[in-house]
Amino acid sequence: MAENVEVLILAGGTLPEDLRKYSSGYDNRALLKIGDKYMIEYVIDALRGAPGVGGIHVIGMKEALEKTLAGRMNEVLEATDSMLDNLKIGVDKFEGVERLLICTCDIPLIDSAMVGRFLETCKTIPGDLYYPIVEKNLNDKAYPETKRTYAKLKEGVFTGGNIVLLNPAMFKKNWAYIERAIAARKSPLKLLSIIGFGFIIKFIMKSLTLPMLEAKVEQILGIKAKAVQVQDPEIGIDVDKESDFLLCKKMLEAGK
Repeated sequence: MAENVEVLILAGGTLPEDLRKYSSGYDNRALLKIGDKYMIEYVIDALRGAPGVGGIHVIGMKEALEKTLAGRMNEVLEATDSMLDNLKIGVDKFEGVERLLICTCDIPLIDSAMVGRFLETCKTIPGDLYYPIVEKNLNDKAYPETKRTYAKLKEGVFTGGNIVLLNPAMFKKNWAYIERAIAARKSPLKLLSIIGFGFIIKFIMKSLTLPMLEAKVEQILGIKAKAVQVQDPEIGIDVDKESDFLLCKKMLEAGK
């Protein structure tokens, strides 16, 4: 793996209805203010201070982001209304790059050490795509008030994170599956239906394992996808609703 990885922050998306009353004047998730900073600023600060991180690129509301965050990132790409299209634009931008770190703009509780730990772990595992997973008990212990989507596997009960490290070239070969996976990302059963009925049965019978999933993804897509167990629940806490916003506000204002 190259010494430094380029970063793409997905910063499109309008504010959910229950968060619009907290708007700073922009109907955009990235520019929701928490304390004296925009939400995306917490993410940029965490990335910029992490070892192994190179340039930081954002895809979102170009004019608004450049106006409010001048000098905080390398560039801003204009977003569309489609998350998948934004992902395509970003990945196309990095053709020829071996490793690209993609994250969402709405995970303000992460810090540089968490990003660094994830990247360091990925260095030790051969693969094309690395996806962080967090055990439910870690979330329950640190943030018992959060409501996340979980999947029960033989190794435990997990939720997914909001950062991913990937090889853009391998990723681009499989847009059809990726589009379906993104659409189903909040439903473990829908995700499993993409790779076969047998996996749904194993999931229901609680006999499905992480190596089984990784092997199936490699068989279908021809890429080595690795689930990376991380000890930082903050990687999985995104601001999707008012309760998430209030939790992050409380933690950040308390100096987390």
